[in-house]
Amino acid sequence: MITLYQFNSCPFCWKVKAFLNYTKIPYNVVEVTPFGMKELDFTDHKKVPVLKDDAEILVESSAIVRYLNDKYADLLLTPQDDEWQAWVDNTLVHYLPPLIHPNIGKSFHNLGLVMTGSKDGAVKRFLVRLVGAMVMPRVANKMKLKHNIQNPAAEFEVALAHWVDKGLAGKDFYAGEQPGLVDTNVFGVLRSAQGMGILEAAATSNPTFGRWYAACRSMMDA
Repeated sequence: MITLYQFNSCPFCWKVKAFLNYTKIPYNVVEVTPFGMKELDFTDHKKVPVLKDDAEILVESSAIVRYLNDKYADLLLTPQDDEWQAWVDNTLVHYLPPLIHPNIGKSFHNLGLVMTGSKDGAVKRFLVRLVGAMVMPRVANKMKLKHNIQNPAAEFEVALAHWVDKGLAGKDFYAGEQPGLVDTNVFGVLRSAQGMGILEAAATSNPTFGRWYAACRSMMDA
């Protein structure tokens, strides 16, 4: 049985989940505790996502998705897929932390949305949320500096327009009439921001993106 070790707030974890959901591969989820990450004691890799497939242990979201596709799904790939997957990992995802965690108050609010439905007790949820709200704005600011992000909201809109114009290029999905692996990558990373107003605003300003996202959500959401 496949088990995914994750943070529900992690865009790379959602990238894996979107692929699993779309391809209907059965899996279990283990929410990792940020304090100590004891759920990952079986591996020296202390970052999520981690995937266990019986005795097989996989790390890094792109490697996990490739493994799952090769072994279970066999979605048709194109020569341009690697370029788009690199764009997701190295460009698109970097806009999310500054948008989700611009300050402690906004971060605390958004982490509360992410943790809705958590099975942890109220005290633990509050502590995780509080610590996260203090840490994540600093992480977001470092990401802005590292990747020279001046205006996260405006640059995010430009990135989504690039996806619509060059990725979708007039098609319903990147892969054509049905989603492909790249569609699951882009949707999965973005899905981590669901309900925070970011994607809703993007869908209003870019209706083509909104239609694509809604169609993917109907097939890839948990």
